[in-house]
Amino acid sequence: MPRATESAAMPWLGRAGVETPELVVVTDERPLASDEPGFGPPWVVKPDIAGSGKGLAGLVHICRTRDELSSAVVATVRGGAPAVVEEYVDGEECYLSIALDETTRGAIVRADATGGVGFDARRAAAVTVGLTDGLDDDTVAALLDEAAVHDAGLRGALTRALQVLWTAFCTAEAALIEVNPFRWDGKRLVAVGVAVEFDPHGHPAAQALRPTPLVEPEAALDRALTPRELAVREADAAEPNRAGVKFFELDGDVACMITGGGAGLLGLDYLTDLGIRPACYLDASPGAGSAKLQTLFTSALSVPGLRGVLFGGAVLSLADAHGVALEFIAAADRAGFDASRVPTVVRLAGPNEAQAHAILKERLPGVLVLDRAASLEEACDRLLTAMERSPHELEGLVR
Repeated sequence: MPRATESAAMPWLGRAGVETPELVVVTDERPLASDEPGFGPPWVVKPDIAGSGKGLAGLVHICRTRDELSSAVVATVRGGAPAVVEEYVDGEECYLSIALDETTRGAIVRADATGGVGFDARRAAAVTVGLTDGLDDDTVAALLDEAAVHDAGLRGALTRALQVLWTAFCTAEAALIEVNPFRWDGKRLVAVGVAVEFDPHGHPAAQALRPTPLVEPEAALDRALTPRELAVREADAAEPNRAGVKFFELDGDVACMITGGGAGLLGLDYLTDLGIRPACYLDASPGAGSAKLQTLFTSALSVPGLRGVLFGGAVLSLADAHGVALEFIAAADRAGFDASRVPTVVRLAGPNEAQAHAILKERLPGVLVLDRAASLEEACDRLLTAMERSPHELEGLVR
């Protein structure tokens, strides 16, 4: 999923109409000149990565002297990323985000009166909005009420910011716009932490409205590709006329096999919020074909040391659920994967889903198959519960 670094996302949001701090990017360890940057003190220094406050604990420095600034820049650059030096903005922190929800073909809009490094987005008030319905004033007012935003000035500023974010989200075909946090000093609402991601298959007109340059996920890898990643790339390249597949191995032990782009990202977020470490991220566009899906699913089920598997996709998927289930079963056979010993939760819907559920239960004893009424978050909760059972309890359930 293409995403923007902080230094690209901030000006992009600024052009859209959201106030952002001044910033400069430092790419090497050279000493800053006495007039650099042309703002502050104080300054904020953080790595120029694709993310907002959630994952930046320990990486953000507030510098009040030039010596502190120089030390923070050097430490950040030596950590492997350019350093963003931003204007420090004081004030109360709050949170807004809009994320693609492929389950409903809409967007989940979240708001909270708090925010910042380590903020848990599950705490935020949320509402699902249809992309064709738009974000009306009544919906925004109800959302801010639920988020306990009572200050009239802040409510007005967040209402305006949400409308700007909604327009940017729709016109650029984004999968995520997250501001964590906004800072509010009673007069200014400033976005000081931004994460943005985009649909890789967006319309050319939408792509033209995105930040440049964007970072493709594979470009962020600072290691050699694993054998499983290489296998998926080779299978994808072998059939260039078919829809594409993607596979990225992570450092966890639970295979996140949720296809559908935004749905997969939400799956990663839900698992991480539960304290589960995902082992992979994958995606397959409709029409990828058997060979690509076989390699994709086999690679995910072959990651060493798996303790759990979450499999499925967006509920409104157009892919034949029965066919997808057969590919998953075949991949489990190829990988030597045993669902009776590794907790496996399936949330699969679409055409022929009843047949899909039946054959999964028949061919993969031990798999927990949920119906379309279960949310992706509920599927993650069920997987955590299954993983917390002892191996003896799991064997008893299979019998």
